[in-house]
Amino acid sequence: MAKKKQESARGKRYSSAERVKILTFVDKYNATNGRGGAAAASRKYDVSQLTIGNWLRAAGSPSPKRKKTNVDIDKTLKRLSELHKLMAKTEEALDKQRKEYAGLKMAL
Repeated sequence: MAKKKQESARGKRYSSAERVKILTFVDKYNATNGRGGAAAASRKYDVSQLTIGNWLRAAGSPSPKRKKTNVDIDKTLKRLSELHKLMAKTEEALDKQRKEYAGLKMAL
C-alpha cells in the first residue's frame, strides 16, 4: 500500500512521442503567433507550462523572439516630454479661464 502512495506522488510521466507532439505544437504556434506556444500547449494538452519550459530548455529550443519595433526611444521620450509640457501649459490656461468664468458667473 505504501508503494502505491509513492507512485501517485511522482506525477504523470510523458512518453517521448507525447513530448515531441507537444513541442511540435509549441514551435508551430510560436512560428505563427510569435510567442505564447507554451501557454497554448498547456491549455490544450493539460501539461504545466513549467514542464513544457523544461522540455524546451532540454531540447535546446530558443525562446520565442519578441516583435521588434522600429521606434526610436530617445525621439519618442523627447516628444512625450514636449507634449507633457504643452498639456501642463494648456491646463494652466484653462484653470485661469475657469476661475474667471466662475468669478463672472458669481457677479451675475
